[in-house]
Amino acid sequence: MQDIYHPLSTDIPLPERLNNPFDYEPHPLCVEAARMVCEHLKGSPLEEEVMQGKMLGVLICEDEQGQLGFLAAYSGQLGGRADWPWFVPAVFDYLQPDGYFKREEAEISAVNADIVRREQDETFISLKATLQRQLAEAKQETEAFRHQMALDKAKRDALRGKTPPPANLNIAVLIRESQFQKAELRRLKKRWAASIAETEAQLKPQEEAIAALKEERKRRSDALQRWLFDQFVMLNDRGERRTLTSIFADTPQQVPPSGAGECCAPKLLQYAFLHHLRPVQIAEFWQGPSPRMEVRHHGQYYPACRGKCKPILEWMIQADLAEVDPPPAPPCREGSRYLCEQESQWKNYTLPSLQGGVGGGPFLVIDKPAGLLSVPGRTGEESVESILRRKYKEVYLVHRLDQDTSGLMVVALTQEAYHNLQQQFLARTIYKGYIALVDGDRWKVDGGAWREKGTISLPLRPDPYDRPRQVVDVEHGKEAVTDYEVMAVEEGGVRLALTPHTGRTHQLRMHCAHPQGLGAPIVGDRLYGRPNNKPAQRLCLHAAELAFNHPVTGQRLSFSSPAPF
Repeated sequence: MQDIYHPLSTDIPLPERLNNPFDYEPHPLCVEAARMVCEHLKGSPLEEEVMQGKMLGVLICEDEQGQLGFLAAYSGQLGGRADWPWFVPAVFDYLQPDGYFKREEAEISAVNADIVRREQDETFISLKATLQRQLAEAKQETEAFRHQMALDKAKRDALRGKTPPPANLNIAVLIRESQFQKAELRRLKKRWAASIAETEAQLKPQEEAIAALKEERKRRSDALQRWLFDQFVMLNDRGERRTLTSIFADTPQQVPPSGAGECCAPKLLQYAFLHHLRPVQIAEFWQGPSPRMEVRHHGQYYPACRGKCKPILEWMIQADLAEVDPPPAPPCREGSRYLCEQESQWKNYTLPSLQGGVGGGPFLVIDKPAGLLSVPGRTGEESVESILRRKYKEVYLVHRLDQDTSGLMVVALTQEAYHNLQQQFLARTIYKGYIALVDGDRWKVDGGAWREKGTISLPLRPDPYDRPRQVVDVEHGKEAVTDYEVMAVEEGGVRLALTPHTGRTHQLRMHCAHPQGLGAPIVGDRLYGRPNNKPAQRLCLHAAELAFNHPVTGQRLSFSSPAPF
């Protein structure tokens, strides 16, 4: 432990308890420890790989003598190893060359290589091509013959229908012609069936061998994964132990996701509990450029991921942190953080209304403040919907704004208006215009000049391991398109006009923050921005313009609201 537990000499006061790893701002002790980690990596064999993009973590601890220090970790592996000196080791190191995992992995790789060899065999490829050609030619020839039969039948029917019938009309000849063509069609099908069956018979042994190998590969891969998760035995702060298989059995997914147990937080806590260290504060931070799919900023601190780490940390942290993931508090704002000083600031709140709702109007346009949910939260927090239901008999939300986003929303007050407005959204005839203030330090420059306007097209999908975060996924993501235009360059950032053509979750926030978008996160964005480095009172994103057709008269209506930042 001597080379892994690093002493800290500081006058910074210690917090009373371990922070929530899913919702925190880094404690000064963690910031200092992170600085020391970065210093250690400078000039080391690991620096180049880390600076290509890596999540690192620190855990401030006290040992049994009260000595303050910290542990450091990296997620996954570095240089194909999980046991680099100075950092905590893996919970279970399955990368040892002579270990069961590597031996079985090599066997599975050999099976996979056999599959590839068989699929690339020239005879096999030739037979498959022959079969595809035969199927295509059989279909083409059969359809052509059927077409000719139809033409000939039409001629026969025309002859039969003539009045008076032609003198040379011989019905028996017409019947024989029809019978011959039907028999010829059967012979044609039979010839092709025999030819195709012969090719399929030659292919069958090879296809069955490949299918058997694929089944073996799947069976052995699944078994190896189960074995691996059984080797990850997680220790909690009460001295109890559970495997990852057991921990995730109680979750909706029931099985651990790939990479579970290899993130920084579980590794740090496991080492601390094994060596009787008392955890004080924990933090994880990113080094290097952002990954291709996610948004990560160099030097930014991030919460532990929920999909992989939440079940594990809820098991590991029992005494020091009574509730790892408490329900969100009512969204009160003060200074640079969303805090709660009372049960709810929205209990007696009246939403600013621009039009509708008076005298039985079919809709209402409201100006939602930042911090207010659109629909009730999981613990019943106040929302646009709940506030309006206290005044109106029927309330139907046609669309939503993120809790941290302010601005215009249209709410239907009748089912007829709801369905009409919903169809307008589906047809993309409703116009929504947003104002955003983005971090000017991160703005992309084109040849040294500001890009004044453009279009961002980055498909998005949820990150199943870290909701509500979204990721860019060109293969499985849904289309997301946004137009942007620079309005002004200000001291606090760059003011943009944003027009989304699709309505994906966090679309504007991702399109601004992602390196393939603008590379300029919205100021105050706690998910995709840099709130630890540049705090802001709120997310600087406002739905400033809204236009749609009146759900009854069809008249085009336009509304606007000035940005409050």
